[in-house]
Order: sequence, then structure tokens, then C-alpha cells
Amino acid sequence: MNFRFNECKKEFDGGNFDKALAILNEIEIDDEDYTFALMLKYNCLMGLGCYDDALDIINLLISNNPYFLLLWFDKVRCLYFLDDLTGAVDALKHVERLVDLNDVDGLVCFVKLCNLVGEHETALKYCDMVLDIDEYNVDVLLEKSLVSNIFNDKNMMSECGDKLLDVCESNMSILMVCFALKLFSGMYRDCFDVILNISSMDFKMGETLKKIFYNQMLCDFNVQVLVENSAEITIDESISLLFDYRYDGIDFGNVKNVKYIILAKT
Repeated sequence: MNFRFNECKKEFDGGNFDKALAILNEIEIDDEDYTFALMLKYNCLMGLGCYDDALDIINLLISNNPYFLLLWFDKVRCLYFLDDLTGAVDALKHVERLVDLNDVDGLVCFVKLCNLVGEHETALKYCDMVLDIDEYNVDVLLEKSLVSNIFNDKNMMSECGDKLLDVCESNMSILMVCFALKLFSGMYRDCFDVILNISSMDFKMGETLKKIFYNQMLCDFNVQVLVENSAEITIDESISLLFDYRYDGIDFGNVKNVKYIILAKT
């Protein structure tokens, strides 16, 4: 079994689930490793998208070990991918009863499942529980960011952005999340600071984000910028005009010796 297990694990880790299953199917029911083999087997089936078959095995294993949290996690996932949302939510309630409130990793997995099946209120509750233990848990901050967007809670968006910025360590993926959070929460100066951070690592990406940022502000303010004559105004200068409009109420003036005016769209 040990030799075959190593071979099976190699195939599994390589994503060769069919080959791994073929090896697992050789294991007899009286083998001392049969239960472990079943766990590997249902993971292979999930990897192949055979959620019905995987769920049959999970239910069998749960009947023998009803308090094994990992099995319940995977049951929720299977039911979700089988489009049985009611069943997934019911299984999630079992997870909530079993999860250790001091186990951050378990709570993070639970929060992710909550968001997966649309239980966002519950997700938020446990996000805050994790953050009380680990204030800068990136996984949970990302999940809470998702909730803030779903609830359109601009304060929550901005707060999540601040926390993520504190721990992003120049991580481009997280900075992009911060950009979106700050933009859609209306924290425009903060958002521009994020863009400058991104631009220092990837100038082309930074310029693209500036254009997105500028167009979103035009949309949010419901305005258009009119210039008297053609002038080569940079994107930074255009953003500066909108900052003056947003924060100082300046809706006309000169830029590069050319008159401009900002008008509300009708």
C-alpha cells in the first residue's frame, strides 16, 4: 500500500485524477488504509467534476465520523456545485456548529464557504470574529472586501482597503483590490495613492489605471470637462482638475494657458 500510495499521491498532485482513481480502486474494503483511500478518492472525483459520486463517499464517511469538519466543508462544496443551494446552506449550518471559534484557519474556510453559497451576513459576522483574533488576516480581509461590495458599504470598503494596504507589501494582486475598494468607496485621493504605488512597479499598468480612475470620476460626478482649444493635457493634469472640482469646488480655470470648464451633464 505504501508504494501504491506514493504513486497515487504523485498522480493526484499532478492533477492526473483518473490515474489516481485507478490506483485507489485497487484497495480492498478490509485494507487498514481504506478510509484514507476513500478520502483521496472523493477528492479525485471532485477534481474531475463528479460531485454526485464524491458526495456519496462524503456522506458515507460522515456517517462514520459525523464531527470531521473537513468532510462537512467538502459536502458544502459538492452541494453548491450540484446547484443544490438549499442543501449547501443546510450543510453549512452543521459546519457552523462544528467549527472551533479559536481555530483561525477553520474560521477562514468557513467564511469562504459562507460567501460561496451567498450567506454574506454570516460571513461578515465571522470575518469580524477572525479579525478580532488576527487584525491583518489577508484572506479574511479579502472576504470582508467581497461582502462590503455586495452590501455596497462604502465605509467598510475603505476600511478593508486601509487594512490591506498595511499588509500588502507591494503585492500587485492585493494592490489591485485596494484600488477597486478605494475607487468604489469614493476615496479618490487614497485611490490615486494606490495607483502611484502600482505605477512605481508597473508604469504601463499605472497609466491604464489612471485612465480608468479618471473616467470613473467623470461618471461619479456626472460631469464633462470642456477645453477652449486643443491642448495636450496629461492624464495626471486631468485628474488634478477633477480633484480641484471635487474637493475645492473649482469648476473653471486655465490649464497650460488654455481655458477649461467643468459642466454637469443634463
